[in-house]
Amino acid sequence: MSKPDVAAALAAVDAHLDTFVEELQQLCRIRSRRQEPEQMVATAEFLAASVGRWGGTAEVIPWEHSHPYVLGEIGGGERTLLHFNHYDVEVEPTGDDDRWISPPYAAEIHDGRLYARGVADDKGALMSRVHAAAAWRLSGQEAPVTSRYIMEGKQWLHSPGLGSFVRAHADRLTSDGTLWENSWVDEQGRPLLKLSEKGVLYLRLTATTLTRELTSQNTALLPSATTRLAAALASLQRPDGTVTVAGFADDARVPTDEERELLARLHFDGDFLRARAGVDSFIGGLDDAQAAVEIRTRPTLTVAGIVGGDNRDDITLGIPATAAAKVEIRLVAGQDPERVLRALGKHLADGGFGDIAIEVMATSSPSATDHRDPFVSLVADAARRVYGAEPVIEPYTQWIGNQGVMGGRPIVGVGVSRADSGVDGPNENILVEDYRMGIKHVVEVMAAMAVDR
Repeated sequence: MSKPDVAAALAAVDAHLDTFVEELQQLCRIRSRRQEPEQMVATAEFLAASVGRWGGTAEVIPWEHSHPYVLGEIGGGERTLLHFNHYDVEVEPTGDDDRWISPPYAAEIHDGRLYARGVADDKGALMSRVHAAAAWRLSGQEAPVTSRYIMEGKQWLHSPGLGSFVRAHADRLTSDGTLWENSWVDEQGRPLLKLSEKGVLYLRLTATTLTRELTSQNTALLPSATTRLAAALASLQRPDGTVTVAGFADDARVPTDEERELLARLHFDGDFLRARAGVDSFIGGLDDAQAAVEIRTRPTLTVAGIVGGDNRDDITLGIPATAAAKVEIRLVAGQDPERVLRALGKHLADGGFGDIAIEVMATSSPSATDHRDPFVSLVADAARRVYGAEPVIEPYTQWIGNQGVMGGRPIVGVGVSRADSGVDGPNENILVEDYRMGIKHVVEVMAAMAVDR
């Protein structure tokens, strides 16, 4: 294969940007909400058609515990670049729809920004990968690498069907490098390259003390489920959030000095977070530099919700027979969800709470790519050429995901949004100019992979 004409492919991005943005708007107008299965199918079919429109092949594949997957490929050079993205647009919490400057699914452009639910997470990043391959064809060239696409519409947050899907289609998901979901440009205009995701162990703990609720005149004689559950939960962590489960973080990977230097370069807007949360300081009095490290490298346990007893707005007299709590554990690289689950179970049993039932609601393994991997350097060099700025390497992130399913290969997260794109609230948006730059970044990655043999 002759040396790719990168300048021609980049020029094609500029020449066809309006077409690319219009297609992204069409995608964003589909309500890709996990609660609306017909819309999820419509989204998958749109994406498969888009890959076909730009010269590739794709199929929509129904799968257990999932909305349909889309597997696609746009042919090119011998080396392969895998793009992993999701097309559902659910985030938690979403904020109020009436605070949008235009309806969430109108996909309107205002002052150079495209506003739509899911445009920043993750439809913009997803389509930028398709349009990067398209740019090569539009410039009259075969793409220098073959692009492979896995697009998922999670039925639940933790993608319970992903592992079996990847195993069943492993031959179609091999790659020489993988670009993962999303990232952004920071406040200083520096592209952020994400190299990890946390895992999750999501549990439901249930206390049952009686066969039925009885009047509270018997409280001196009978145990309350809410009291028992509260005591069990209190045993798991101190008031400052420190987890007290023995061995909880034993296997957590400790950042190296070099990784800490990388973390120190990350911008962390503590004032924004404190103002948004309505607090004056972080737990433990952490400053912003310390917070930037803690939020990424410390495994955490969150009691996400508690139910039990009669919560009607009335005076009620009863002893709760059952009570339950959702517990979210975020795991960092090195931790095994099964081992942490065993440690928590032993902790409860040793503390006299062996009767507390533990249900696993969701699980995924953490993952991390070594920042010294050659593919990371390749993606970083491509970013320098496009953005004219030094990229920021993020060796650890606070996000939970499913990178662990794709373990054993270099994975780098790149994207088309910004830190203020509002992915977890009203007015989610991306700059149209950032979309242009994100496509060009992937074009440069493709070209570099072809010559970096």
